[in-house]
Amino acid sequence: MSKEAAPYTRLGRLLALMDFSWGRTQRMLDRVGELDAWMNRFRPGGPHALWIAGHLAYVEAGSLARYTGAEHALASWKDLFGNGSETVDDAARYPAVADVSAALRDVRARYREYVAGLADADLDRADIASSRLPVRDLHSHVGFMIWHDGHHGAQLQGIVKTAEEADL
Repeated sequence: MSKEAAPYTRLGRLLALMDFSWGRTQRMLDRVGELDAWMNRFRPGGPHALWIAGHLAYVEAGSLARYTGAEHALASWKDLFGNGSETVDDAARYPAVADVSAALRDVRARYREYVAGLADADLDRADIASSRLPVRDLHSHVGFMIWHDGHHGAQLQGIVKTAEEADL
């Protein structure tokens, strides 16, 4: 990123990191789709790509609900994609790939729009602090969500690499 385009505000830096991480993850998901590797796992016992996409959508929708006080848009997905949910190999037990992909795009568009509408001072909101996570304010929660995306994005990268090698 050039110095002229560098976002020097706290909010600008968060948005730049979000765009970078989410863009990378989306490229991995696009490649998973090209390889039809939705049920592939990055390691035995690890989550498959469909679960990762659904999990990201579910968790980010939950975070947005937490920030805004709105209802969790994907609450019905808790047993499928929530923390601690069991990843199963039967694709029929999950929503269609197109539905999961659309939900993730929709949640991310709304999440980004919400964050982009904040002022730097809003990032200090402490009412979203969590005893389960190392976050004490909105800024650190959004930062954690970017880390969370990167964590699962790395798993998707492993799935893509394995699928490409198998396809050779």
